[in-house]
Amino acid sequence: MTIAFAMHERKDEEIFSKFKPYVVEWFQQSFSSMTPPQRLALPEILSSKNVLISAPTGSGKTLAAFLTLLNFLFDLGEKEELNNEIYVVYVSPLRALNNDIKRNLMEPLKGIRKITEEIGIELPEVRVAVRTGDTPQSERSKMLRKTPHILITTPETIAIVLSAPKFREKLRSVRFVVVDEIHELADSKRGVHLSLSLERLQDLVGDNKIVKIGCSATQAPLEEISKFLVGFENEERCRDCVIVDASMIKHTEITVQTPVKDLIYTPEENVSHALYMNLDELITDHVTTLVFTNTRSGTERVVFHLQTILVRITLLYLENIV
Repeated sequence: MTIAFAMHERKDEEIFSKFKPYVVEWFQQSFSSMTPPQRLALPEILSSKNVLISAPTGSGKTLAAFLTLLNFLFDLGEKEELNNEIYVVYVSPLRALNNDIKRNLMEPLKGIRKITEEIGIELPEVRVAVRTGDTPQSERSKMLRKTPHILITTPETIAIVLSAPKFREKLRSVRFVVVDEIHELADSKRGVHLSLSLERLQDLVGDNKIVKIGCSATQAPLEEISKFLVGFENEERCRDCVIVDASMIKHTEITVQTPVKDLIYTPEENVSHALYMNLDELITDHVTTLVFTNTRSGTERVVFHLQTILVRITLLYLENIV
């Protein structure tokens, strides 16, 4: 067993040299430079090593996986070897986020395809699909005829498709498995279930090694999580894994604000109005704002009032310009 930590950040130019020029072009058009997690993780993933990435939300760890996977699939496309099979399995423990993951994948796919069309390179379509317990039977049947090259799924569903006689044949070509939010699974029965499924998948694939990539912002201890990700070759030996520990302490500023000076004696209607006006001001002044409530009904109430304020401001703006 070899569990090592990635210690040296490579330069952007060195990493870019391993990618297709149009993938590099898309990245440079979209981002100013690579982030530390990407500089640490990408060389290891490109070397077909199992990698566990621990980095804060928004640091680009998921994109590090996406870039390598897309580069691999485009390379197959150029060689005319991109078949009607699954090459990447993306496992997310949160079913509600699967469609968001698909949208995040479609953005670089569309951007890269636009670049290749402009420079006259013809590439086959790289297909992405979500399959969970909510997927209609018609969509499941369609996946047999027009198989996604990247399958986004859940721990429970990957176990089911491995038992489906026809669909499991589409999994023999899998080369990458990405486990997102791995901390959600590592200490649960769902994680045990997933470990078994990944071993079944490796057995189905045969001699070709599946590269496993784990991502999370909150995971510890990293060595134990890495063992969970890669599994064991036998009773004694764990598979090799490289840990990218790019944890960073972000500057945090905490302030406590009240919508009115006196919460006790101010009428509830006035408090509510002041609260939403305060929220509107904060949302206007910031790029991203998270609003937490105690209940679902509270969330719906906040959304309704903010929409009302937005409509009123929009109408006032239109009146002024007319």
